[in-house]
Amino acid sequence: MKKHPNAAIARSKQYLLHKVRAILGNASGDNLKGFLAKAVAGTFGFRVLNAGLGYAIGLLLARLLGAEGYGIYAYAIAWATLLEIPATLGLAPLLTREIAVYQTRGDWHLARGLLRWSHLMVLLAGLGLAAIAAVTATVLTSDPDSPRRIVFWIAAIALPLMALSRIRSATMQALDRIVLGQLPELVVRPVVIILLLCGGYFLLEERLTAPIAVAIYTTATAVAFLWGAALLQRALAAKLQPASPGYRRGEWIREALPMLFVGGMYILNNQTDTVMLGAMANAETVGIYHIANRGAGLITFILVAFNTSLGPTFASLYAQGNREKLQRVITKSCRLILLAAVPIATILILFGNWFLLLFGREFVAGHGVLIVLCLGQLTNAFTGSVAVLLNMTGHQKDTAIGVTISALLNIILNATLIPLWAGEGAAIATATSMMLWNILLVWFVYKRLNIYATALGKIG
Repeated sequence: MKKHPNAAIARSKQYLLHKVRAILGNASGDNLKGFLAKAVAGTFGFRVLNAGLGYAIGLLLARLLGAEGYGIYAYAIAWATLLEIPATLGLAPLLTREIAVYQTRGDWHLARGLLRWSHLMVLLAGLGLAAIAAVTATVLTSDPDSPRRIVFWIAAIALPLMALSRIRSATMQALDRIVLGQLPELVVRPVVIILLLCGGYFLLEERLTAPIAVAIYTTATAVAFLWGAALLQRALAAKLQPASPGYRRGEWIREALPMLFVGGMYILNNQTDTVMLGAMANAETVGIYHIANRGAGLITFILVAFNTSLGPTFASLYAQGNREKLQRVITKSCRLILLAAVPIATILILFGNWFLLLFGREFVAGHGVLIVLCLGQLTNAFTGSVAVLLNMTGHQKDTAIGVTISALLNIILNATLIPLWAGEGAAIATATSMMLWNILLVWFVYKRLNIYATALGKIG
């Protein structure tokens, strides 16, 4: 009898839960160890489900739109993602850190004030950037019926919702609702996209276009936003004690600005390849590259799970001055991340052609891109949650320096290598800058915290 895929996911989550507990060992007390294990396992389970849904979406879009149409879609979403970080004003990581600290200290009035102020600021910033993006797209495209202009207009509508959703997710992390806080973006949005894509295919048949696909993405983003807003209201009512809001706007702005810069540079690093390919190559190359990049992203599933779960823990342990526990948690989490990443990378490198063939024969040309990006992602796995550690311990300026150097190198290498080798050149540029970024941050962590932030770090 065939086993249901949900049962396999459930077993994987239970296995990971057991392994996280075992690897964390005595890194912390039983309560913290149990919380981290459940948070990481739950996040991993959602990430696995999200990956399955994401690749189903990619498969549908690649088959329905072709490489060129999918490239236009991916280019618009890359720009929206790039603008999402400045729209959040650096407040997402600040919320995760400060709300966790305020809870530890019982400063409920400041927690409420930060939540109210940050949501208002992000809403205004998101609307402003959406308007600027729409006007810019109009000015830069002469043809009023250009698919690129239309997809930018539609993607601009999603931008404020994306920014507010990021703020909400960061708040849920700080409130220890780590797994539940990821439900809207990781499950609800992709499910709605798939349903709308299937409905659009049957209604429009062969007339499904890139602008319609972006409209579907925007609609699903709105549904996920409303779902997430309801979850946040429930979590706030249950977690935060009643208190009049208190404000430290000047302090929050000073703390948020370096995080805004870090977040902007980080997203710039992640999206530079796609954006510059779209400007310097054709839409088909962008589509092929985007699928290969998503494949390499499978390697960092467990890293994302730890990054999402460990932020509040890093902040709390640092606030308590418990460096020994901090070292053990970071070292053992790095080892688990690397242990999960190596077999996935090996499979993708050896059998990447079969993976890419699922999306269509034209996407097999991205195998070289996939191999290079896999090697870069292994560096990410080796150093683990190093950027989160710096941000959650108040050393976001060091993260800013590292990511700025990496982003500048990424832009220079992309500008140099894309004309020579197109997608493969973008992959080499991205992987090289990724390696430099991680090396720099590991050095900063050792310098500031005297902690070895790699899988080879000491435990006790």
